[in-house]
Amino acid sequence: MNTPVKYCAAILSADLNCYLLEYLREKTLPREAFLLKAGEVCHHLYFVESGLLRCFYYTDDKEISSRFIQAGEVGWSPESFLLQRKGIEYIQALERTHIVTLSLEHLQCICRDFPLFVTVRQQITEAALIAQEQRTQAMWMQRSDEKLAWFTRCYPELLDKVTGKHIASYLGISEVMLSRLRH
Repeated sequence: MNTPVKYCAAILSADLNCYLLEYLREKTLPREAFLLKAGEVCHHLYFVESGLLRCFYYTDDKEISSRFIQAGEVGWSPESFLLQRKGIEYIQALERTHIVTLSLEHLQCICRDFPLFVTVRQQITEAALIAQEQRTQAMWMQRSDEKLAWFTRCYPELLDKVTGKHIASYLGISEVMLSRLRH
């Protein structure tokens, strides 16, 4: 259970480390298990220690991949978590995935008792915002071949781990177009 501690080790005091470890919960998900489904409220942050998660939603009966969360990253449904309301996203393990969870309730307690931890919460939120902005720019301001080049440059390790169907839906192109671009 090192990821949350490693994620913010530079600013953690020994007391905060102990406090944080008290609230963390480990969990191993089998391939295809869901952490969150549409219509549910996201009550946790998911620190991925190993494995891979995919966030997605449906629009007009079409599945759209919105994010991939790898080891060392934080998974969550930002809107649902921050506003504590039902969301549209699913979070699913694409492979056996080991996570460490931290509930919003416990996160709030930690931030109250250790104001320095607010910086960690802010970093998580900022990282999600920046990633979403980068994806928006890459998806809506580029041709299909440029989208794939961006994905290949930013996420080379995912090319062999994620199906073409999921990559295509993430890029906003068809599987046929993805196949053409790859060959």
